[in-house]
Amino acid sequence: MDKLMHEKKIIQQKIEELNYTTLRVSVFNGRNKGREDWQTRIEYDEGEKVYLVYSLGDRASIIGKIRTFGNFEEAEQCLFEILDLTVKYNRLQVMTNEEPEYPSPLWDKS
Repeated sequence: MDKLMHEKKIIQQKIEELNYTTLRVSVFNGRNKGREDWQTRIEYDEGEKVYLVYSLGDRASIIGKIRTFGNFEEAEQCLFEILDLTVKYNRLQVMTNEEPEYPSPLWDKS
């Protein structure tokens, strides 16, 4: 199994363990493939030999900065920090009767 496929599997397993499967996440799918609003992405740049972690906003435009990492572990940690903040932010939005970024059972009122 090639390195990126192995790392993708690690991330996908952790997403399932955390019950984050309803979050909008793209894992090593290519920078211009499958982009959607309010998505968190991790990519690997073969040319630069770095991992990229970034978020998309409405209209799938990049928000904030693109973080670069020389190793998988740091990139993975950053990805999950962003996903954790996504859940907390949207839960707060719902608690204060504001609109969340998108629907998810992780923060929608039951």
